[in-house]
Amino acid sequence: MFEGIFGFIGLACGIYCLYGFFMLKYKKIINRTILLPKGVDAGKCKDLEGYSREASLPLLLLGFIVTVYGAVDLYNIYVERIPKVFIVMITVVILALFGFAAAIRKCNKKYFGI
Repeated sequence: MFEGIFGFIGLACGIYCLYGFFMLKYKKIINRTILLPKGVDAGKCKDLEGYSREASLPLLLLGFIVTVYGAVDLYNIYVERIPKVFIVMITVVILALFGFAAAIRKCNKKYFGI
């Protein structure tokens, strides 16, 4: 019953990150739930253009990787077992999450002073 739950969660999270990328890159709106710690006002950014430039690539990469993970998980469960690819994808997602956290922490410190 709950076999594909992580695949669906991965797809949803990845699409949400891609949406956050689109909003940041093209509309210059910072998605607070993805990019900022709780309680930080997005309007207090010292340089929105610089923040957008530096934070958009890590967000795009995370969104793409997590979306692909979700698709691979669903394929692995419902179509054909591909355990090696699945393990590689889990490893890539974990590395992407750590890389994203480090990059966004650096951006937030630089542009928000936090």
